[in-house]
Order: sequence, then structure tokens, then C-alpha cells
Amino acid sequence: MTTSLPGGGVTRKSNSEASTGFSFKDATLRKLPARVRALIVLSALGALLTVTVLEIQAGATAYIVGENHWSKAQQQAVHSLYRYATHADPIDLQRAREALAVPLGDRQARLALERRPVNLHLAREGFRQGGNAPEDIDRLIRMYRLFAGAPYFRESVRIWREAEVDILQVAALAEEIHQDVVQQRLDPARTGAYQRRLLLLDERLRVAEIAFSRSLVDGARVMRLALIGVSIVAFVALTWYALAVMRRTLRHVRETESEFRVAFHQAVVGMLKLDRRGRVTRANEALAKILDHPLEELKGLSLGAILHPQDLQLTAAGAIDWLRMLEPGDRRLLRGDGKAVWVRWTASMIVGGQADADRIFVVVEDVSKARELASEIAHQASHDELTGLINRREIERRLSQAIAEVQHGTMRHSLCFVDLDQFKVVNDTCGHAAGDQFLRQFSATLAAQLRGGDWVGRLGGDEFAVLLEGASLEDAERAAVRIHERLWQSTFHWAGRKFAMGCSIGVAEMNRGTVDSDLLLRAADTACYLAKEEGRNRVRCYRDSDRAIARRHNELEWVAQTQLAIAENRLLLYAQRIQPLNGEDRLQYEVLVRLAGEEGQVVLPGFFLPAMERYGQVSALDRHVVGLVFAQIAGHPEHLDYLDLCHINLSAQSIVDTGFLEYVVGLLDEKPALAHKICFEITETAVIGNLADARGFIDAMRARGCRIALDDFGSGLSSFGYLKSLPVDVLKIDGAFIRDLGKDDVDLALVRSIGQVGRALGKTTIAEWVETEAAMTQLAEVGIDYAQGYAIHVPCPLLELMQAWPPVRVNLATA
Repeated sequence: MTTSLPGGGVTRKSNSEASTGFSFKDATLRKLPARVRALIVLSALGALLTVTVLEIQAGATAYIVGENHWSKAQQQAVHSLYRYATHADPIDLQRAREALAVPLGDRQARLALERRPVNLHLAREGFRQGGNAPEDIDRLIRMYRLFAGAPYFRESVRIWREAEVDILQVAALAEEIHQDVVQQRLDPARTGAYQRRLLLLDERLRVAEIAFSRSLVDGARVMRLALIGVSIVAFVALTWYALAVMRRTLRHVRETESEFRVAFHQAVVGMLKLDRRGRVTRANEALAKILDHPLEELKGLSLGAILHPQDLQLTAAGAIDWLRMLEPGDRRLLRGDGKAVWVRWTASMIVGGQADADRIFVVVEDVSKARELASEIAHQASHDELTGLINRREIERRLSQAIAEVQHGTMRHSLCFVDLDQFKVVNDTCGHAAGDQFLRQFSATLAAQLRGGDWVGRLGGDEFAVLLEGASLEDAERAAVRIHERLWQSTFHWAGRKFAMGCSIGVAEMNRGTVDSDLLLRAADTACYLAKEEGRNRVRCYRDSDRAIARRHNELEWVAQTQLAIAENRLLLYAQRIQPLNGEDRLQYEVLVRLAGEEGQVVLPGFFLPAMERYGQVSALDRHVVGLVFAQIAGHPEHLDYLDLCHINLSAQSIVDTGFLEYVVGLLDEKPALAHKICFEITETAVIGNLADARGFIDAMRARGCRIALDDFGSGLSSFGYLKSLPVDVLKIDGAFIRDLGKDDVDLALVRSIGQVGRALGKTTIAEWVETEAAMTQLAEVGIDYAQGYAIHVPCPLLELMQAWPPVRVNLATA
């Protein structure tokens, strides 16, 4: 087949090339990266050889320097011992031993390197003792490990080992001389003998030192010459290969130039060439199709004729600013009918020999459909699918923008937090389809009450946020009341039923004191919460002076502090003993929780526990406490053997939480030995209010061996009616009956009756809040089994109690 080129020439392709879609030149192009990799490998090999030569030279030098330290130390040792044998001066002996430490350190390093496995730490310590420079130690180790068996260096190692034999003899001779000096046996004859042996050893060691250095130098020289030869060969190979690659690449460029022209016109993306003045010198069919313009009419057009004026970057002098036009990005081209089409613009400058010869090559890809899709996706990402309102992410973004405007100006805005009052009723009675329709109608009605600059968004569920632009708190309160009345007057109809669109609205002002959107939302949410708490279907404003606001803030602060304390493991376990009133004194106690403040103070549960319960967070607290208690008791097996029962309080929220039940069951299955030592205390009111859930929890715990105590017994009024069928083991009598015991005969009668019922049902009874000895006596008389209170034990850290029990037993036979 033949193909016409723009210049009028003709190129021919074989049928096989046309059918497969690529030619031999394409295969050559694919091989180019492999050639580049080969060049990189050869270059790296040459560099590696160079580094190796330098490293070997440095290693040999390090060993020669080390031999110099070795030699000086050996000579110093011999000289000092020679003097010591003559004068018996301890300083000479000390100098000799210090000198011998150098060759002995090198010996330690060599032996460490010959171990299997190699002891690098010992080797480094040895070379350091040998006086070698710290920066040479790793080099000495590498040299020995890599070349210990190589020619020349192998001979050096052999000489080193033989010289160490003489060094050991010098060390042994030092000890012999020292023994003679100590025992005063050193006479002139012995002295002379020692000195002759020292001189003989010194002579042999000098010969070995010279041979060691000569062997190292010869080996390094031979290795260096060999590697230099290899480097020269590698350089020649690299040069030849680079020239070959360059010749093939140039040939490939020339052969593919005509193919590029064909590709230019057949490409599916638009392409054009411009001169420096912005005139089109060449364009392809794809660009003509994008512009809906005849191809032959594109040549000679200016860039201003096909590019949207807002996207054409000009200099101050009115010329095209090519520096900015070469930046990639989305731009608009003008079609033949005047409509704009978005394209992805990628431009590059081909520099010629002269300024006028420069050319700009541009590739444009039609992205108008992609931009429409991206716009749709962006809308979906920022809007709620059900109601069409903006979603929480977009609400927070707009609030951040509004806060920035307020902080840099004088304007004020207000935020309304809107919470539906009847949504759950609609959902539960009419189904989710009705609930969805209810939300759509409510959001449309709410949006219809807003002014031009206001906006509304859905935070999630049945919660909405409304921004009232330019409204003070007083203005916003009036607007919120008006919106609330309009919503209350509207009704939702479904399947013959009518529902009012009642809602609670919390209003918070956005002013210069507003630091971020999260705090603003929390303020409006707090006001809305109070509106619901005060009876729902009303408007409540957030004011710092409001006591209810302050109380909720205080509670939220305690919730946040407690959650942080849990995360930072700052919850403290305390314990209070429970003492039997009759019989053997067995160890029982109730675990109490405290909070360690950030400044080290101990916070009682009365400060943080009510807030955790109020905001539904106490289950997380119980989970953390149970985990801590189990871990601490299991970690003290001697205490566990002595322990009779450990009481742990649980909240009503925890016993109805299936996740909490699964967590405790998992702990008990993991540590089954703890089960019969644990008694979970559940308040009587929690059981009465959640009888089915409480029964499920109790059954699961008792099935694993735990015991259950009914806490605050007597406060539920209907106690005796359900007690026969409730499988609990312990009754903890409400402290309100114990506190005034002795002052009120009615309290004593009630306590006596509870004790009688407990005995009849086979349940243990415990009296709480026992604060006097007189109360203990009365409780024992009416048959109560155990007592707990300050008269018995002041709560202390659990670990302190565990360390005191079991108490130390004194063996009277040995005392």
C-alpha cells in the first residue's frame, strides 16, 4: 500500500506491516530501553571496579597502619618487660601490659571474624583495642571477610597467626617475671635469662612484621593492577557499545521521520504546529474535527482565532506569552460555529537555530465530556443524594469560608441546627419510603423560607444546618421562630395519615470569636439539644451566660476528658474491702474507678461518671475498666489464689450493649480461671428497666462461672416481685437504708426483711455505706452476711491492696 505525505512524497509499506500495525523500526524502538539499561550496567560496573580498587587500597593501607600500631606496641612491651626484669618497677609492668593489649585486641578481632557465625561486635571491640582508627574498623572487617583466603593476603594472615604465638609468649613471660618479682626470686641469673628470651622473641616478631607488611603491599599491588586491567576493558566495551547505540539511534530517527508525519495526521488527538507569532503552520484531521473547521483553512490562522480570549496569555506588549502558554492545562478552543469546547492543552517548544525558527508543537484532547462528568461527580460529592441539599462536607467547607469572612470583616452570620421531632415516628409507623419522602418535603419547605444569601444543608439523618447571612443572634432568633412556625403549620400526608413537621432549632452566632466550623456546629447542636430537653418543638439560642449551656459544656468537657484519659490510660483502679460479719475473714472487694487528671490530681467518679452516662459513653468506660481489672488480677497469680471475690460495677448501658457482652465473653473465654473470682454488680433499676437484656447478660455470665450482684437493692420498690425468678447471687442493700441505721426503726426493719428474703432465696446479702461500729453490730444481729463502708476500709489503689493480700505468714516454729 502507499501513503501520501504532506510534502507530496510517497512511503511504501509491506502488506505484513499494514496488517500487523507496526514495522521492524517499532521493534527497534522497543529495544532502546534495554540498550540504555546495558549502558547503565556497564557504567555502574566501571564505577564499581573503581570503588573496589580504592577500597582494596584503603583496606591494605589500614592493615599496614594497624601493623605499625601492632609493631610499636610489641616493641614497647618487650622494652618495658626488659626494664621490669632489671629494676622490678611496677610502672614498667603496667606499660608492658598496656602495650600487649594492642596485639591481643587484634587477635581477638581475628578470632571473632573466624567464628561461625561471625561476631562483628567482638571484632569491632578488638580492632578498637588494637588502636585502629574508628573509620578504618569496618574496612578492616570487610577486607578480612572477603580476602582472608585470597593470594598474598592469605600469606599475611598466616604470618599474623604465627606472630601471635610469640606475642602470647611475651604475655606469658610478663606474668612469669611478675611472679618472680612478687616472690622475690629474681636474681641476676634469672634476669639475664628473661632478657635473652625477650630479645629472641623481639627479633622473631620484627621479622614477622616485615613479612606481613611486604605480603600486604604485594597483594594490594597485584589486585589493583588486575582490577585496573578489568576497568580498562570495561571502559573500552562501554565506549564501543555507546557508539553503536548512538549510530543505531540516529539511523532509527531518520527512518521514522516519515512515519511520524503519517502518525501526525492519523492521530486521534488534535495536533498543530505554531510559529513564534502564533500562526498555524500545520494541523491534523483530529483538530479539524474538534474545531468543526475544514483542515485546509486552518493553516495560516492565528492562535487568537481558535483559542478563547480568556485562555490566550499575552505579555504587556500584546505579544503571546509563550512561557505561560507552554504550561499544560485545560483551555477552550473556539469551534467554527463560535461555541467553545474544552480541551486538555499540552505544548512544547522546538528550539531552532534562530529565534524565528522556533516552533511550538501542541497536542489537544477533547475533554468536554470528561469535564461534564467531573462536574456531575463534584456535585454528587458535595450534595445529599436524597434531598439535593449540600452535604456535611460542603457545609463545613462553606462554614469555614464564612468564618474567614467574619474574622476579616465586620459582618456577622448565624447558624441554625435543625433537628426533626417526628422523623422516627414516620419511619417506624410508615416505613423508610415514607421517611425518605418526609425528609424531601421537609427540606424543600425549609429551603423555601430562606433569603437569597442564606443556604441550607443536610448534616445527616434528620439533622440540617441553615446559615442566615448577615444575621445577628437576635435577628437569627426571630428568623428561626418564623421558620419554625411555618414548618409547624405544614403537614406531611402518607397513606391517609398526617404528620406535623415539628422540629427543634438551635441558633449560634458566628462572630470574630468563632475559631472553626466544628466549634460553631457544636454550639448550635448544644442549643438544639437543650431545646429538645426542654420539651422539643421550640427554638433555643446559644449564649455563653446561659446556665444550661454552661452545664452542658461542663458535662461535654468531662466526657472529652474521660475519653482522653481512657485513650492515655489514665484511669486508676481503686478498691474497697467487703468484710464478712460472721465467719472466716475471706478477701472480697469492690473495684472503684478514679481519673488521674492531667496535672496529677485524682478525680472521683462523681465528677465524670454522670456525664458519661448522660451522653451514652459509659459503656466504653466499663469496657476499659473490665479489661484493666482482668489484666491486673491475672498478672498476680498468688493474689488470685487468695482472692474470694472481686466485684465490678456495670452500667445499664453496658448490659444492653451486645458489643460489650461479646467483649466480656471473649475475656472470660481467654482467661477462664478468672470467672469464679468475678462478681458483676448491676443496679436494681437497670435490671427493672431492661429486664430481658439484663436476663440475657446474667445468664451469659453465670454460664461461665461468674456471680451476679443486684446493686442498690431496695430502691426499685418492686424488688420482691421479680426477685424469685431473677438468677442473681448477691443482694447489695441500698446505702440509703444503712446510713441512718440506729436512728430510724423503719430502716432496721427493712434491712431485717431483706436479710430474711435473701436467706430464704439462698442469696448472699451485703450492706453498703457502713460507717460505724454500731451499724456493723446491728447488721450482724439481723443476719446480714457482709458489710462494706468506711468503717471497714477506706478505698485505696487496687495494686496496694493486692500487695497486702495475701498477708505475710510468720512461721512460729522459726520465729
